[in-house]
Amino acid sequence: MDWEYKTMFSKRARFIIPAIILMLAYQTSCKGPFTYETHPVIWVSSYQLTFSASEAGSNPSPQVIQIKNSGVETLIYTIADDVDWLTISPNSGTSSGQVLDHAISVDKSGLASRSDAYTAKITIMSTQACNSPQQVSVSLNLSKEPPPEISVTPKDVRFIATVGGSNPPAQTIRVRNSGQGTLSYTLSEDSSWLNVNPASGTSTGSENAHTLTVNTGGLATGTYTATVNVVDANAVNNPQAVNVTLEIGTSLPPTIAVSPGILRFSARVGGSNPGSQNIRVRNSGQGTLNYAVSSDSAWLNVSPASGTSTGREVSHRVSVNIAGLTTGNYTGRITISSPNATNSPQTVAVTLDLGQTPTNNRIGISSSRGDILITILGNTQQIKAFGLDLTYDKNALSVVGIKRGSLTGSWAQLSFSQTSSGVRIGGFAGDPSQAIPVGSSGTIVIVQLTGQGQVCMTNLTDDISGMIVSPGCTTR
Repeated sequence: MDWEYKTMFSKRARFIIPAIILMLAYQTSCKGPFTYETHPVIWVSSYQLTFSASEAGSNPSPQVIQIKNSGVETLIYTIADDVDWLTISPNSGTSSGQVLDHAISVDKSGLASRSDAYTAKITIMSTQACNSPQQVSVSLNLSKEPPPEISVTPKDVRFIATVGGSNPPAQTIRVRNSGQGTLSYTLSEDSSWLNVNPASGTSTGSENAHTLTVNTGGLATGTYTATVNVVDANAVNNPQAVNVTLEIGTSLPPTIAVSPGILRFSARVGGSNPGSQNIRVRNSGQGTLNYAVSSDSAWLNVSPASGTSTGREVSHRVSVNIAGLTTGNYTGRITISSPNATNSPQTVAVTLDLGQTPTNNRIGISSSRGDILITILGNTQQIKAFGLDLTYDKNALSVVGIKRGSLTGSWAQLSFSQTSSGVRIGGFAGDPSQAIPVGSSGTIVIVQLTGQGQVCMTNLTDDISGMIVSPGCTTR
């Protein structure tokens, strides 16, 4: 019997002892002096995540944990959670030192609001790592009322400075509550050369300004990055980040200067395009400014679309095409950008007021400061030529000359001739592009006279034939 027991134990030992050894190998501790040099080590960016949402609102924004191997060899790991309302993507990874992102999402479907937070554990496991497993605590605050929401602008801030020079000007970020209730938040930076002030705030909807300053003392030439985190554990999208870049060079870069800052156009539906306008761009910094110019609207065009300046001003023509547009107010934006400029991009706001085309189709005569004005309002066809008679008592009045009106300033010809009862006046545009467009309003001729008496307009011909005459007479 002893012989059989010893034989049986010997056979089992051949399987049990290696299994124990293998299990112990998987439970290697990171406490030994050389363990980090011989095994993978799990590194996790955060060990606590907090989500907030309301029962009736949408799911909170996903958050990210980062994992990497801070030891040697290759870390192969899996991630699991212990609740149904969490999702991890991806739920596994392999790292030889690189950082891997894993999105943590919450689905609150079926959960009821309560005073205590819902809690969960995320477990990162690896059979090779000497510090496996690692755990991340997750809490979900689920309220009856919609929670606050962090809104921060801009999301990217860029500073530029020179080695040994002064610190770059301060910049501002703005934080407000775009959700419900009260947002009580803190701001923190992760680099010693960056400071944010004030470092906290509250908002029920109003916008708070926070100043970012940079201290370049002791920093060498290069590009530095940092993050400002805006945190409120009760916010539905907690946390939010502002990315900050500091570029330090041996000389100051170019700076974009553009004028004017706003352009305004107006036109009539069915009429001609309004006249073009210009913006002027120059380098107000150092070096050479190479820039691009673009617009964000199909009806808005800028030419040329790029330029170069070492200080001189470059003009760019801005034009508007109203074809296909309906009555209304339009806004557009012109953007001037340069990857090397300290203040790129810069913008010019553009407005277009597009009114309804008048269809009065009226022509009238009036007296102003001794002159006789012939005015049209809302013509229903283009006017390329016109003819009309002015009649008056030639013993009391005399025509001494005529002048072009506001609508005929570029016309090829405008003339008059004497008739038995007054004068005959005619005009011809010449170039078709100078024709008076449909829906126009303004003067077509100004008549200079001497004397006093009544003047009447009759016998309309060419493109003004058929227009409604009102009024037909005036007194000088």
